[in-house]
Amino acid sequence: MDVLKYLEERARMVEREIDRWVPRELEPEVLARATRHMIEAGGKRLRPCLVLTACEAVGGKAEDALETAAALELLHNFTLIHDDIMDRDEFRRNVKTVHVLWGEPVAIIAGDALFAKVFEAAAANAKRLGLDGARAVELFDTLSRASFEICQGQALDMLFEGRADVTETEYMRMVSGKTGALLEASAKVGALLGRESQSKSARSQNTDD
Repeated sequence: MDVLKYLEERARMVEREIDRWVPRELEPEVLARATRHMIEAGGKRLRPCLVLTACEAVGGKAEDALETAAALELLHNFTLIHDDIMDRDEFRRNVKTVHVLWGEPVAIIAGDALFAKVFEAAAANAKRLGLDGARAVELFDTLSRASFEICQGQALDMLFEGRADVTETEYMRMVSGKTGALLEASAKVGALLGRESQSKSARSQNTDD
């Protein structure tokens, strides 16, 4: 397998799906520009690709988890916007940050809008696959827990700024929330959706037989 080609193909799938949930025509225009700014600035799309890969690894198809894959990238970009505000960062991905271009109030709203779209996209995915109640709860519980762990990691990161005695254990706890939580959630939701799709396919074949 050509890994780079595989990742590029999956990233293009995710890009198209993101455009569905955060379209350029979003109103008001300033919200569209602010929400899409970091997305259009680039990024590896590692998290959504991990969602799709995990889905395929358990027997599903990449398309089975596409909305949720886009949701994980939107969640990641939401954290970047708010992180840049807190850290007073002026550049990310070689472009000016959202709060520098449009001010902090618009940046906060843009981040919140992306966060809202996370759950709308995941809900659409659950509905399309016909997830039962337990699986749907697991999907949203995973996303919610990861979101909270990111907040914990960011809080620790801020607290550590004024300390020179941060231990390795404390640092690992911080990055496990700020970075690791979203990677873990990506693998979990991808596998969940892939198993569900495979299960439905098997039941359909049994019915046909």
